[in-house]
Amino acid sequence: MSFLSRNSLAVMRRSGVMRSTPRQVRFAHEEHHRPHLPFTYDKNKKAAFTAKFLAFTGIGFSVPFIATYYQLWKSGSLTAQ
Repeated sequence: MSFLSRNSLAVMRRSGVMRSTPRQVRFAHEEHHRPHLPFTYDKNKKAAFTAKFLAFTGIGFSVPFIATYYQLWKSGSLTAQ
């Protein structure tokens, strides 16, 4: 073992890096039942949920493409040659 590796191990032991991790605290994770989508999911209305989900994700996915098109149009790069 080289001098540098021995020295770095000693420093790590003194600083607490090499200490064992504390035991996991039980029941530390609380269950939060907050909605993660801006609309509700009703099992009886699957078609409505599908439409809302596709609109939500489709708009979010298309925003960068619309912004890119707008910037290219604004700069005049989209003119026909």
